[in-house]
Amino acid sequence: MKLELTNKILKDQRYRSLVNELEMLEKDRIFCGHDIEHFLNVARIALILCQEKGIEADSDIIYAAALLHDIGRVEEYRSGTPHDKASAVIAEDILTGINCPGEMKREIISLISAHRTAESGKTELEKVFFRADKKSRLCFCCKAQAECNWPEYKRNNEIGV
Repeated sequence: MKLELTNKILKDQRYRSLVNELEMLEKDRIFCGHDIEHFLNVARIALILCQEKGIEADSDIIYAAALLHDIGRVEEYRSGTPHDKASAVIAEDILTGINCPGEMKREIISLISAHRTAESGKTELEKVFFRADKKSRLCFCCKAQAECNWPEYKRNNEIGV
């Protein structure tokens, strides 16, 4: 599996700068972090779910969407813009800058835009991506569980996908 687009994103200077800024902004955060480990876990879980459900998915699209889905957190911290909306705008810019083909770009942005909302009315791949984002969290052993404001339906309280 060659992830050409994904690796272009990882090497993109703006992306790297935003990941570094996000790390600094969340250095004292007690809740789930939004780091490269989270991004990669989302991608891996999404691919497992696709395989289990018989959904065809391009690994490069899944990994690209996972790398970019929370990058808008930087803008959310700065201005209060919801991170899914900010992530979609930032992703559009980064994907254009690395010459991502139009159809791939649309699919990646669709996954990013849908990753925070409930599952109804989504494509099967958007539903998988939403679920993978939630399943990537270790709520069942989180030290900040009592202070967390996540609704119960989003929490990952068991091991498994």
